[in-house]
Amino acid sequence: MPVRVELIDDAIADLAKHAESGKLKSFFKKLLEIEAHGSQAGEPLGRDLVGWRKITVGDRDWRIVFRVDKSETVATVCVIGDRDDGACYEEAKKRAVDLDDDDAASLAESMMELFGSRKERKAAQKRRAAEAAKN
Repeated sequence: MPVRVELIDDAIADLAKHAESGKLKSFFKKLLEIEAHGSQAGEPLGRDLVGWRKITVGDRDWRIVFRVDKSETVATVCVIGDRDDGACYEEAKKRAVDLDDDDAASLAESMMELFGSRKERKAAQKRRAAEAAKN
């Protein structure tokens, strides 16, 4: 069953950092794989990240760390990072502690923030901030 993929602000920033790598198409393919397969995508993580999953991008060069909610309708991406396992997973643990899924943006909104005009990016950021303030 397809799920809605959402990225927290830090994950959008991670993706923006990787935009210069020329690998964005590979990242988006994996995000679409998460959308299509939900909790069946990637591999489960253990230790301090039980309930989270990882999916590799490229020749295992990068990781996307995400979790799927209990109703299996939303996958929240926490980290898009380099393969340096220690750093990537430590960052995921830090972000998971403070994670509020209401602060996540849809995949489409995330793309707008990355690729839209400056005006469109600011509008998307304002819209998300207003929604967060309501909650």
